[in-house]
Amino acid sequence: MKQRFSILSTFLVCALLWPARTSALTGSWRGELRVGQTGLAIVFNFTESDDGTTRCTLDSPMQGAKGIPTTILFCTSDSVSLRCDAVGATYEGRILADAIEGTFRQRGHAFPLHLTPEIPIEVRRPQTPRPPFPYAVTDTTFTAPDGAVMSATLTMPYRLMSTKIPVVLMVSGSGPQNRDEEIFDHHPFAVLADHLARNGIGSLRYDDRGVGKSTGDFPSATTATFRDDARSGIAFLRSIGAVGKVGVLGHSEGGTIAFMLGAEGCTDFILSLAGMAVTGKETMMRQNSHALDLAGVTGEEKETSLRLIEIVSDAVAEQSRIGVCRPIDIDSMASAAGLKVSPQIVSSLKTTQKMRTPWFDGFFALNPPAYLKDIKCPLLALNGDRDTQVDGVANTTMIRKLVPQAEVRLLPGLNHLMQQATTGEIAEYNDIRETLSPEVLDIITDFVKRITKND
Repeated sequence: MKQRFSILSTFLVCALLWPARTSALTGSWRGELRVGQTGLAIVFNFTESDDGTTRCTLDSPMQGAKGIPTTILFCTSDSVSLRCDAVGATYEGRILADAIEGTFRQRGHAFPLHLTPEIPIEVRRPQTPRPPFPYAVTDTTFTAPDGAVMSATLTMPYRLMSTKIPVVLMVSGSGPQNRDEEIFDHHPFAVLADHLARNGIGSLRYDDRGVGKSTGDFPSATTATFRDDARSGIAFLRSIGAVGKVGVLGHSEGGTIAFMLGAEGCTDFILSLAGMAVTGKETMMRQNSHALDLAGVTGEEKETSLRLIEIVSDAVAEQSRIGVCRPIDIDSMASAAGLKVSPQIVSSLKTTQKMRTPWFDGFFALNPPAYLKDIKCPLLALNGDRDTQVDGVANTTMIRKLVPQAEVRLLPGLNHLMQQATTGEIAEYNDIRETLSPEVLDIITDFVKRITKND
């Protein structure tokens, strides 16, 4: 689940709105911009044309931005200067033997930026599957109820003619995601598909509507829209003769969607990875509390900030329930509640109001427990105890309470992406080489094999 959950994240992202990619001479060079406790990875990609002209693009892996064009102002054997008009930034650096030492400037702010040669992707992301594959991989499509065409990859192990293959539909977390749920050069759904196929289990993964090769409009979609898309994927899998039992494997918000489909009885089993089982409002409030901690906001200031955020959240949820979207007067709400809140927090809330979408409003009113209580099929729920986006303890507790037959595990040391982590913070994701914990892969495989062994 990406950073879209946090009201405060709008303030943080606005302060960090620069993509990048960085180099000196031919190749890619990576560095990190630091703003307080927050880091933003920047990559400069330098190439040289046949006529000797140096060119450069910028990447910001944490923001999913790649190939931002830049203008080289000058590039010599010992220095480089460039401008990126798209983000209003410049970079000037001194080229050393194995580094570039320089300054990144944007909108009146200057930040030191130390660059080193980019480590090859094969080393940084060793779990990413690479051909040749000992299973069948087929590009395909299925159609959502509103006519959107979902572009997908069907991965199937080779089989004996008389056997049926269990298959899982993979449903991604919040935010626009491609079929691999790609983030920071990690491809977790591709890693999952590879591991499952090598163990006799098929999978279907797809680009979200409006993402990659899928059609449809992402900004107007809600969690209910994404549920309908996933339901269509299940129907498509059931139309394939070689397919046996069909399950839904959802990550983050995808886990919540899996719960919704399980409550409808249209899936044979559920796999939830860091799935949200508590309400959308509770998740939002926990994330904002954590964000305030990271920003150094404590004591009474934190309590009053959270109180205002909660009041605004309730207003948004109520509007969603009655199907309207009206401007919310943040100042009047704070005044009516007698709250004196930091101007920074108030400004962040106001900025968020301008960026509201149907998904955003609906998320505050989302109530997963209402679906969990109706699930009758087998359910495996895995959460990490270092997850800073979806609280592992709160969510596993809710699942255990409402789904008696569920197999629920709170795994030590895992973050929201199901990686072994040190802090669990979002800023750490890019630095972790592991895409998915091998333990998680093995637990999933064992579960699917056990519940489908008699098919």
